[in-house]
Parts: sequence; structure tokens; C-alpha cells
Amino acid sequence: MKSILLIDDDPVVRSLVSGILRKNGYNVFVAKDGREGIDLTKEKQPDLVITDYQMPGISGIEVLNKIKEMNAALPVIMLTAHGDATLTIKSIQDGAFDFIEKPINSKELLQTIKNGLSTIAHQEEEEPVGVSIQKKKDENIMVGKTPVMLNVFKNIGRVSNNNINLLITGETGVGKERLARLIHRTGPNSDNPLLLINCKSTDKSELKELFEKGVKHGALLLDEVGSMEMDTQLALVNLIERTNQQTSQGMKSDYRIISLDRSDLNELSEQGLFLKELLYQLKVFVFEIPPLRERKEDIPYIVHHLIQQLNPELGKNINHFEDGVVPLLRSHQWPGNIRELKNVLMQAMVLSQSDTLQKKNIRIQGLPLATKEQEEVFKADLRPLADVEKEHIAKMLHLLRWNKQETAAVLGITRPTLNAKIDKYGLKKS
Repeated sequence: MKSILLIDDDPVVRSLVSGILRKNGYNVFVAKDGREGIDLTKEKQPDLVITDYQMPGISGIEVLNKIKEMNAALPVIMLTAHGDATLTIKSIQDGAFDFIEKPINSKELLQTIKNGLSTIAHQEEEEPVGVSIQKKKDENIMVGKTPVMLNVFKNIGRVSNNNINLLITGETGVGKERLARLIHRTGPNSDNPLLLINCKSTDKSELKELFEKGVKHGALLLDEVGSMEMDTQLALVNLIERTNQQTSQGMKSDYRIISLDRSDLNELSEQGLFLKELLYQLKVFVFEIPPLRERKEDIPYIVHHLIQQLNPELGKNINHFEDGVVPLLRSHQWPGNIRELKNVLMQAMVLSQSDTLQKKNIRIQGLPLATKEQEEVFKADLRPLADVEKEHIAKMLHLLRWNKQETAAVLGITRPTLNAKIDKYGLKKS
């Protein structure tokens, strides 16, 4: 009979979980805090540990670290009611087998335990060695609680402590670059800058120079890698192979290539538009970010996160949602994904005159008017489209302090398009 140690300061959780485990044939030991849990781990030598994250005295992360010092192969499952991306990544990096949020789903719990017990033999070889992340909460640049996003965060924890090459795919605006930056921030070379290369506008000579800089810095981010010209692809293959040869000869090469693209590179490769040799080099591990329409349950968390991010930029202090805001946002399909959502929120926040995000200020293209009050707002705004566009671009440039790259991203257009519109409307930095 397999034995499981449960550590949780909540007597209700202890009773519920221990009952589920005993009913399913496990021998259960129970500890009410982290210190007692560490002592019981030494004494009872359980086959698996389940620990709460937030406990008085010693936290779940500290318990995890102590247990891993005693037995690196012992599977530890983390429980929390306060999950976020940083916490999930931190838990996985420090050696947690998996991460489950409260309220606990018994089926998910039992399956996770089964997986943990069945992979003990592999755990010692495959579980990443922990590297402490000392980051502020506001650096948690991605959020989500749907299973697909929690799996993304867990996988970041598994790959971020080494330098394998990564490919991140997903539609425009889903947050591919944000995910790349999150991986870099939680990786071994986080103190070094992430060198961004736009593959659409970079030729092979520029790539060689930038690649060498990236190797020195430890991180290279290839944006829109599928748009790379064939001769540039060949040059990159040669550069990577040369670096790999140097590494095999004992020369240290601590760098990682993170590639981003919205296209299916496998399909491009089959069409002869992308070199298979390069594809194999770049996609050692693949992250696929789902579009926002497929994870609408995450919208409240994303909105809360974006508002916190935008408040200081816009000089606002919004901390509430009006009833109906979330259902309205969930009713849209978000073809522009999180980038489009951020743009909608910025406009709503600019119009806000209180600390509450109001439904009447949310303007989403293609949705019916939300209220009569909102209809009146639109009627009062009847004017040529060019005037509206000029005013909106001017407002975004002002709010973002004329950072053209960020303004173009928020507007969902390219920087050359933004420059053309600035010239067209005669906009000038004030």
C-alpha cells in the first residue's frame, strides 16, 4: 500500500482529502503545518507528499525545498487557492511534481497522484533543478487559470532552467512575446538582455552579427521566424551548427533561441518554404498558446491583470468591475486576442471617471450596443471615420509617450503603417 503525507493548516481540507485518499486505498499521514510535515517526511518516508502553499510559519515552497534536500525523487504536489503563473513556475522549478488549485477536484487529485507515483523512477533524472526566482508580483506578465494555461506555466518551469531552443506558436495578439519574456525571466540567464530580431526585416549579414550578440548575451528572440528568407535560413542553420560544434568541443555556449510565429512551420516546411533542418533545430520544445476565444474563463483574470498594469500608465485607480462587464467581454470572439482586449480596456479606462470599470465605456467592434446610455454616447460621436482614427492614434501616442513600437502593438498595426498615419494626419509630439 502506497503512503501519502498530506500537509495543510485547514482542518476541513485535511479531513476531505485524507478521506478521499483512504477511500482509494492509500495509507495517509496528516500534518497541520510545514514544520510537522518536514518531521513526518523524515520519520514516515512517504511515497508522495501533498502540501498546501500558503500556511502559517513555513510556506509550501519552503517545505518543498526541505523535502527535495532529503529526497530529490520524492513527488510533491502543491495545493493552493492563490495560484498564478509565477507561483506555478516557481513550484515546478523547485521540483514540485504538479500543482493543483483549490477547490480540489477529487478526480484530478487522484489522477495527479497516480501520475506522480508512476513516474518516481523518471523524476530523479528529469525533474529540473530549482533556481530561485526573486521577482516582484508585477513582473508576473502572463495570467490564466484554465487547464491549458496552467499546463503552459508548468512547462515553463520544466524548460526554463536549461537552454534548449523553444518555438512559441499562436495567433496574432495571444502573447507570444510575453511568454518568451516570461521564460527568459525565469531562466538561468535572466540577468542578460533578451535580444529581439524581427525576421521580416533582417538579412543574413545582419543576422550573423545579431546572432553573435545573442550568443554572448545568452538569449535570442526570433520574431516571425517563418517569414525569414531562404538564404537567411541557411545562414542561421550554419550559425547554429557552428555553435553546436564548439559546444561539443568543450567550448561553453550558454544561449537559447526562442522563435515566435503565427504560422504552422511544419506546413511551411512541407511546402518547401522553411528548411526542415532549421525547423528541427528551433523546435526542441513547442509552446502553443490558445486564442482568447478558446479560454474565455481566463478573461476576468486577464482584465484584472491588465487594469493593474494600465492604471499607472493612464493615471487611473480602477479597482472594480461593474456588473455585466465580464459577460459583455466574454460575448466577443476577440479576433485580435489579448492585444485587442488591452486596447478596448485602455479606451474604457480613459473614459472612466471613477474607480469602477463601467459597461457603458466598453466599445467593442461588432457587438450590439450594451445600454441605452452607451447608445447615446455613440450617437453623440457621429463624425467621419478619419477624424475618429486621427484622434484615437493621437491619444494612444500621447498615453504611451510616443513609444511607436508599443503604440503600433496596442493599435494592432505595423510600425510602418503607424508612421504613415502619423504623416497623413500631421501628428506631432507635444
